[in-house]
Amino acid sequence: MAEILENARKNIPTSIQHIIRMFNTNVDGNRKVAAAITMIKGIGKRMAEAIVKRTGIDSSKRAGELNEEELEILVDGISNPKKLNIPEWMFNRVFDPVDGTTSHLIGTQIDATYRLQLERSKKIESVRSYRLMNNLKVRGQRTKSNGRGGSTVGVSRKK
Repeated sequence: MAEILENARKNIPTSIQHIIRMFNTNVDGNRKVAAAITMIKGIGKRMAEAIVKRTGIDSSKRAGELNEEELEILVDGISNPKKLNIPEWMFNRVFDPVDGTTSHLIGTQIDATYRLQLERSKKIESVRSYRLMNNLKVRGQRTKSNGRGGSTVGVSRKK
């Protein structure tokens, strides 16, 4: 029993980095690696587990316990999942209409790409862009009774 406790004490890191900055996001260093990188926009649980497994980082480690080399490997794996041979169906941008490539967008790339896509569809004057501009439902939902938020028109009282 004493040997197990001694081994456990040796494996405890002396310092943990509580906040790690990755892709314009503060990542919690107290969470395990896979759970921590899900805080980055564009990375879900399944993608995070695939990245951690393919990079060879110990999944039982906390994110704050990673050294500089492991962090560089992790950042490279997140920014370039094709190098890790992660299947393309897991990417969030399976077919880009501009250049026809498949990629995985992270952080601010998602917002910028969505904005460009909306501008392109406004030029085309698609039904979707028209409904988005007028704050209407886009995906075929009913609008008669639900989704009536926004500006309200009240009844004026007599004085």
